[in-house]
Amino acid sequence: MSEHVISDDSDLPAPAESLPGARVARTRKPPIRLIYVPGLGDRMPPLVHLQREALRSWRALGVRTTMFRVRWSSDASFQERLDRLDALVEQFEERGERVALMGASAGAGAVLAEYARRRSIVAVIIIAGKFLEPDDIIKPVLERNAPFAESLSTVPKLLEELGPEDRARILSLRSARDGVVDDDDTLLEGAVNETMRVVGHVIAIGYALMFRARRVVRFLREVATD
Repeated sequence: MSEHVISDDSDLPAPAESLPGARVARTRKPPIRLIYVPGLGDRMPPLVHLQREALRSWRALGVRTTMFRVRWSSDASFQERLDRLDALVEQFEERGERVALMGASAGAGAVLAEYARRRSIVAVIIIAGKFLEPDDIIKPVLERNAPFAESLSTVPKLLEELGPEDRARILSLRSARDGVVDDDDTLLEGAVNETMRVVGHVIAIGYALMFRARRVVRFLREVATD
């Protein structure tokens, strides 16, 4: 697995002229806005609430978070929901924020598709991602979640547009054994792939949000300073 460690110097003073009375200037980088896209459970209020609460703790790490729900079980097309996500990204960028995306399970497909569309996104995090191989999903699930089914046929083609530098800005977190998503499907060639010491699909998502926040934020700062 690949991992790059680059120190973040956003709070360090810029060099000052060695003249009497010279003032030390501080360079402040634009804030990072992390947009989180949950998976098929985004229709279940209790699950949405738990994920929102987990994301609240990220504020203490200096990252602003926003949740975007695809509403996978809606009648909207994947492209329509992707357009809404893109509009949200543009809104934050126009405010001067650096935008990163994080998607869990089915949400991984949405953030990867948006990244392929808008390369100004500074980083992408996927957790227990399912964005390949629609044949692995039982037909009733695909029928109830049409945008998800559409994403599984759309995203693989979009991934072909991502070069080595683009993929190096993607962090994929996966469980040691998922049980829902095929373990090989959670790997993305060229990305930073990391295996967490947990077993299970839902457990991996919760663990990442609660206990891998510092790792994710460190990754965001590393790639955002490249």
